[in-house]
Amino acid sequence: MKKAKYLLSIVLVFTVLFSTVACSNTPETKTGTATAQGFGGPITVTVTVTDGVLTDVKVEGPSESAGIGSIAVEQLPAKMLEAKSVDVDVISGATISSKAILAAAAEAYANAMGEEVGAEVKMAPGTYTNEVWAFSPNVKMEVAVTVSEDKILSIEVGKNGETEPILQNAIDLYIPRILENQSIAVDAITGATGSSGGIRLGVMKALEQALEAAESDPAAITAFQKPIPKVSGKTETLNYDVVVVGMGGSGSAAAMSAAEAQVAAGQEVSVLAIEKAGKYGGTSAVTSEMMAINPPRFMKDNNYEVRKIQLGVFERPLEDTRKDKSVYVDVEEMKSAWLEYTEGDAKEEMLDLMLNHSGETLDWLVYEHGFTFGKPQLGVEPSATYFCVYQYNDSFMDNKHIIITYFDTLYDHFTKLGGQYMLETEAYELLYDKDTKTVTGVKAVGADGTEYIINAKAVILATGGFCGNGEMTSELLSDEYYPLKGTWNMVGMTQNDGKMIASALDIGAGTYNIGMAPIVHIGGSRVLLHDFETYTVEIDGETKTVALNDVPMIMSISGNVMTVNKEGKRFTAETGLGFLEPWKGGPEFYSIWSDDQIQKVREEGFATVTVGAFINQGGVPTGYPIKELDEVINVAMEKGICYKADTLEELAAELGIDADNFLQTVETYNGYCAEGVDADFGKAADFLIPIKEGPYYAFVGAPYAYSTCGGLDINTKFQVLRPDGQTPINGLYSCGTDCLGVLLSEKKAYVTYGGAAQGWAYTSGKLAGESAVKNMVK
Repeated sequence: MKKAKYLLSIVLVFTVLFSTVACSNTPETKTGTATAQGFGGPITVTVTVTDGVLTDVKVEGPSESAGIGSIAVEQLPAKMLEAKSVDVDVISGATISSKAILAAAAEAYANAMGEEVGAEVKMAPGTYTNEVWAFSPNVKMEVAVTVSEDKILSIEVGKNGETEPILQNAIDLYIPRILENQSIAVDAITGATGSSGGIRLGVMKALEQALEAAESDPAAITAFQKPIPKVSGKTETLNYDVVVVGMGGSGSAAAMSAAEAQVAAGQEVSVLAIEKAGKYGGTSAVTSEMMAINPPRFMKDNNYEVRKIQLGVFERPLEDTRKDKSVYVDVEEMKSAWLEYTEGDAKEEMLDLMLNHSGETLDWLVYEHGFTFGKPQLGVEPSATYFCVYQYNDSFMDNKHIIITYFDTLYDHFTKLGGQYMLETEAYELLYDKDTKTVTGVKAVGADGTEYIINAKAVILATGGFCGNGEMTSELLSDEYYPLKGTWNMVGMTQNDGKMIASALDIGAGTYNIGMAPIVHIGGSRVLLHDFETYTVEIDGETKTVALNDVPMIMSISGNVMTVNKEGKRFTAETGLGFLEPWKGGPEFYSIWSDDQIQKVREEGFATVTVGAFINQGGVPTGYPIKELDEVINVAMEKGICYKADTLEELAAELGIDADNFLQTVETYNGYCAEGVDADFGKAADFLIPIKEGPYYAFVGAPYAYSTCGGLDINTKFQVLRPDGQTPINGLYSCGTDCLGVLLSEKKAYVTYGGAAQGWAYTSGKLAGESAVKNMVK
């Protein structure tokens, strides 16, 4: 493995001179601290040097990805202490995080010793092209970097698998900042962290290659790792009638409708929308479908017809079973089914708003703001019966570049009315007058460090929930019905960290179903591997993909093994772990394999193959022997997504789960296998394979969440309520997934009618904007 060469001008491998120590009564201890930009955010390293010897290393990188960058944060300090040097190997699969830690450690050591870090920059001019992993789990990003002897001249992104509008955001904002500052330590673009990280890694590799080609000291790369200082002491005060926090689907609808409401009321438009990401649209710009109930104009214009072929992951013919073909949905029937599913926990008056206003909201988006949707189809579940799901652009997945243009149009309309917006501006605290018990605005900070005091008569929270905040999900998600506490893997927007929900709770906001499971469709391995090259094989005249990186995923969500949660208990039929069911296991779960099962995969391949949609790299063919299985298992163990033990008791200890529960679960499960009947969850007999002799393996699986569901409690005016469920907090409103829990139940998962969160985002946003203007504090 090639070392990351962050060498100082001085030698960093030390020899302890015992005679010197013997002459000194008091050890000379020095410390140094430095920060470098990691994959997810800044990484700070503090080193302690005693009598010239490295004696302690502390690394703080709270924003690094769990199971990837976090491994570098955890493992590199020990490696440096063992080597008595800050020049050690990077951690495989965590290159950016590792190199950031090593760069910061080198600078911290130099600071402690009073030395200068770095060397003269001299590169071999030219263009250096590399392929690196970025956000996409299955396609590398090509990054071409042109340099002179001492400068980065240009950065271009070639072929890639990134989400187009998100990558474009990084290209538009991140690349110019690297070039302007001649530093790869510029902050990643919020909302495009993965794409930014890929670009950073591509540039870093190119700089290393250019220095090596010029036979220069590798330490010279530190010249391109200078942190970019933020402005300090600069505060601006802004005044508006309405401020909308968050510019995803719900916030965009809220801002637009608030501006329209002010125009309709004959008022001057005074609406500000702010967004911490570098682009608007949020999760709504990268999802696929919206729920709407009977949009009147759309139904008429489309002759009340529905789709005949289901678009999506599971394409299939659709049968039009409507009894009344003059509408798409029988509203009363759907309402009754919804209330029954949520066991009476959903707030009926809020459900009425969704069912009665989502149709007109879709009409509003289509006919007033240029959105395009296809005819309605059913939800993804085979049992779905309501034609209430509308696909953006009447297409699926390959339309993100089109969807963002809908938001472009919406904000063009918004600004023409007099509305204003600010991107890369993060609200972090509500302004609250304790005497009048009124929210009077927000505090926010810009990307350059500028502080903002934004005074407003109404504040609308539309921040996308709190699934991006492991501390909040660990604290707030409930274990009463399911073991949900912990940090969840996300396929949604990680910038949705709940800061403003937390601020609302701090001033006494009430919640509704805040502890329920997040929105989950797919399952996979806790960490996705990128350590093996994908290859193809010919089987029966067909070319098949072999993606060894997917093997831990296949083993973690396999239907023919036993899987337990953190309590050591089964929680569902394992055949549902790949789709819709994995949330029941909480943030992670453990699929148990005995030695005979492992040997069978090695020699005969998998009997069945299940991979998580959108997060796999191609899977492997069924029945194809995985000769490299031991190597894959070793890498998975290094990544913390596979555990091995000789006994079941030892495996339980490795996993930190209750051994008694676990052993009882194994005994019960093996009994079901012998009988051919799963009395707990009804798994088909073909998938009931018993656990036999050790050694035993546990593969760590995880659900992949889009967003939290539960959140703030609101009334029909979308005012945030206090814990009594009756008293509104003056001046504070909420919409979207910040308050989606009012339609749901903590006892159940997110509803599966299709597009409910998206439909609620636009519908609640539109209604909240109108309500805020009508009821804003005078």
